[in-house]
Order: sequence, then C-alpha cells, then structure tokens
Amino acid sequence: MISSTAPENVKDVHGVRERILTAGRAEFAQNGLGAGSVRAIGERAGVTAAMINYYFGGKRALYDAVVSEAQARLGRRLSAAVAGDRAGLAPRLAAAHFDFLSEEPELQRLLLREVLDQGQSVRELAARYVQPLRALFEQHFGADDEALQLAVSLFGAVAGYFLYEPLLGAFLGVDPHSPGALARRRRHVIRLATHLDEMNR
Repeated sequence: MISSTAPENVKDVHGVRERILTAGRAEFAQNGLGAGSVRAIGERAGVTAAMINYYFGGKRALYDAVVSEAQARLGRRLSAAVAGDRAGLAPRLAAAHFDFLSEEPELQRLLLREVLDQGQSVRELAARYVQPLRALFEQHFGADDEALQLAVSLFGAVAGYFLYEPLLGAFLGVDPHSPGALARRRRHVIRLATHLDEMNR
C-alpha cells in the first residue's frame, strides 16, 4: 500500500516527478515495460525506488503515466495546429506531428514496444492512443472513408519515418535524425499533406 504522506526528504521543488517521467521514458523506450528496470530509472533520475513508488505506485503505473503524459502533450500540439481556418489544415497537422516526433522520438519506440511486447491487447492500446487522435481528425476533416484514408496516409508518412529509423538510415545513407535529413523530410511531408488535402476536397 502506498503511503499518502511523502517521505520527509521528498520535495518536488526540483521537479522530482518530471525527472522520474523523463528517466522512465528513456528506460522504457530502450528496454520495454517487461525488461525496464526501476533501479535504472532511479539512477537516471537521481532518486530511490521508494520515491518512484511514492510518486507513481510502481513500474506499470509509471509506464502508463509516461505514455499518457506524452500523448497529452501530442494532443495539445495537434489541437493548436488545427485551430484556425480550414485552408492549410492538413499540412499544419502533419508539420505539428512531425515536429513533435522529431523532439520526442522515444514516444514512437514506446508505442511500438507496447504492441510487440503485447503488454496489453492491441485493441486496448488503440483505444487509448488512437481514438483521441481520430476524434480530433474527424472534427476537422469528417468521418467518411476518404477522410479516414487521408488520416492513415498522413499518419503513416509522419510516424513511419521515426518507426523505421534504422532501416531508413541505411536506405538514405544519412542519419535520419540529423538536422538536414529532418528538414528535408519535413518539407516533403508538408508537400505530401498539401497534395493529399487537395485530393480529399
């Protein structure tokens, strides 16, 4: 049972919770939930396992918090991108998603590991991760088949670049995360989104 009272020396003035989330994101992206180590997370964050349990209640709860927190930030980024006129909406959405994953490549690895490790059913994962994105998309583009195909194409063009990073590095002959490679891919994604949007009108 988790104590409702913080240990005497636990103060969040230095962002302890945020440090644990950051360390957990790195550890889980690298090793997955099953092989992820609470001890390693503690070492990364500069805290004890007891503090991780105090703030999150255990490894699974920390993992869920890591994914939920990243999803919430992605949702806010995409919501800001779709605010405003319908013109240029798809390119803005694609650019916002691309920028987020450029800054947060660990999120994609986390989700891919979740599917591969089958830590929970794929249907449950989809409901937790995809449904909020689908709701946002349907609100602005509609729910007919053409609109959904547009969503799949945009999502694939953006997310696939980060999911298949090692293969793409070998294919392109460059580091996919180098500034130049990211800038070129971002321009291409925006052009593709503009074309797909025009096709969907």
